[in-house]
Amino acid sequence: MGKKEMNTGKYLALSLLTIFMVTSCTKDAPPPRKPAQMTIAAEMSLLPATVWVAEELGYFKDENLDLTIREFDSGRNALEAMLKDKTINIATVAQTPIVFNSFNSENYAIIATMAHSIDDVKVLARKDHDISKAADLKGKKIGATLRSTGHYFLEGFLSNHDLSLDDIELIDVNAAELKDKLISGELDAITSWEPHIYNTKKVLDDSKLTMLINPTPFRKDFFFTADKEYINKNSKEISRFLKAVIQAESFIKNNTNKAQAIISNRIKADPVIVEYIWNEFFFEITLEQSILLGLEDEAQWAVDIGATSNAIPNYLEFIDYSSLRNIKPDAVNIFH
Repeated sequence: MGKKEMNTGKYLALSLLTIFMVTSCTKDAPPPRKPAQMTIAAEMSLLPATVWVAEELGYFKDENLDLTIREFDSGRNALEAMLKDKTINIATVAQTPIVFNSFNSENYAIIATMAHSIDDVKVLARKDHDISKAADLKGKKIGATLRSTGHYFLEGFLSNHDLSLDDIELIDVNAAELKDKLISGELDAITSWEPHIYNTKKVLDDSKLTMLINPTPFRKDFFFTADKEYINKNSKEISRFLKAVIQAESFIKNNTNKAQAIISNRIKADPVIVEYIWNEFFFEITLEQSILLGLEDEAQWAVDIGATSNAIPNYLEFIDYSSLRNIKPDAVNIFH
């Protein structure tokens, strides 16, 4: 056999070997991972900002999560929906509903703090109903979403002004309905959070409204909570979710204007109000020791007002600190 024929044979053999290897690898290559299904109950407000940004920028998809978002007008309703419906895996909620539900259920846990504010909850009153100062609330009809942060805030607000819940007529109203009931005159005042307060002020001018100021700062923490059974069986999915919102946290810090635009569009809020109240919020994925103290204080308040006769739970059992610690250890500061 000539030298040329030998080289041709070598090239042919190498070509056939390459084709065989490519075909074998293609045949044996694992199929792409099917995205994990996850459902979150989220309050339609500024607070779940990291969810709205991660959704818009595809961070959940990057983590191979197919996230379904169910929308609620309050964190209270979001959490209670998760407790009743096993198809909901995560809920966004502030501390007060966590406390109220903890007396009757141990099936959920906080996986991260997602945001906090020191000026989100407010009291808005009808000036034309003879209310110009806190003392004028005595005997008036005040709307609040019971078992929510607004309820807890109102009691503290009244106490700071030498009043109590017994001095007013407290009306339980869903957060989304508070604005209309104040505008119609059915209520004399409301306690709620943004953007409900701003949207109410847009309809009633200053001649009819007065904002009553709390003399002491009130910190509101907002959490991601998850079904405990889901956490135990789906630790990888919880980690993927947290990675996505941590990435969104970074985007929010470095791209304020773009983040505001994404959020205002997603929650259908006036961009002006989002910009106006933006600095009242801190969007950070953490777990700090202070949240334990806050939960315990609110639990004692719930007992004091007669909302429950049950013992105050151990709130360490309502916090899953391991999920976040494995991803962002410097964000976890809880002693257990």
